[in-house]
Amino acid sequence: MNIKLYSVFIILLIVSKSLYSDDKIKQNTINWLLDRDHIQKPRGGNTEGLPTEIDLSVSEYFTKLQNSTNKKDKDRYAILSMIGEYRANFEFTEMYGAPTDYSLDTPYKSWGTEIVLPIINTENTISLQHILVMYMQNKDNEVQGPYVQKHWRQDWTYEDKNILTFKGDKKWMNETNQDFNETWSQAVYQVDDSPRYESYGVWKHEKGVSRWISELTPRPLPRREFSVRNDYNLINAINKISVMKWGWVMEEINDKIQTPNIYIGSEYGLARYQKINNYNFQPAYDYWNETKEYWGLVRKEWDKIINNNSKVCLKNKVNKSPLYLYKFSYAEDYKINKNKEESHKNINDIINKFIEKEC
Repeated sequence: MNIKLYSVFIILLIVSKSLYSDDKIKQNTINWLLDRDHIQKPRGGNTEGLPTEIDLSVSEYFTKLQNSTNKKDKDRYAILSMIGEYRANFEFTEMYGAPTDYSLDTPYKSWGTEIVLPIINTENTISLQHILVMYMQNKDNEVQGPYVQKHWRQDWTYEDKNILTFKGDKKWMNETNQDFNETWSQAVYQVDDSPRYESYGVWKHEKGVSRWISELTPRPLPRREFSVRNDYNLINAINKISVMKWGWVMEEINDKIQTPNIYIGSEYGLARYQKINNYNFQPAYDYWNETKEYWGLVRKEWDKIINNNSKVCLKNKVNKSPLYLYKFSYAEDYKINKNKEESHKNINDIINKFIEKEC
């Protein structure tokens, strides 16, 4: 290499090194991992809340997971390791679309503080309930709250022979699972315990992490999408859940489909559940203790409907109101009067009003 070219090479090398910073950032000090803020401001809930403190302790179930040698036990401990108290950050970024001039949607970012607690823990079935509890700070740093909200539910079943498959437009079909050996299904339910989606996959365990990757899963649009989009009505998703000692992460690759087969675009999603402590989650536990019998009646009614029908179809609204408003209203009534007979009648009546008899 001649001296002139060598000098240019050295200058370029120095410049390139100066542009690269090897300063590392600890992952638990930042909120967002996917970013294009410099060109497109995100939408979503970024209200200021109380500061959270990362919990550095390792859960009992994760310790058992690392020490166990039995495959099924490790699977169960991985699922049970999702129990805990968390700050959850949600990021969804549309990556590309089918048309050449496709307009990328605004990225979505939101967060919440929530507990995950066990409802069922048996050899072949684990049910986990999520409950949000939030405290907000206004511009004068005054704390407002707590705001408590029953959130989504996930049910895990070992070697599940039937999968409730979403078909679009609030229709689901029970389909036989032919490849269920050593798999676990994950069924996800709405805040009112109505069905959302279900898939299955195999847990893989390594030192430091356990991963579950779903089969391709048809799913309804989440609220963050159906409230602003009407150009597609189904998501075909692959979910990956990774459980680690500090919490767990759910990654999503979501293809956006207008049924029956029009591809619109794709997004990448990340939900990160970081264990926290010194945070007052007691109102969430109090809410669950006051209403868990009511929600048990709700689950029992849905189980009966799903198990006894090959197809389930739901209306969007009854008397201009969605199902969750009725369910939460009845839950508040139950907190006051504890009348299981009245609650059962209300639950049965309203669910049947939302079911489409012919679809």
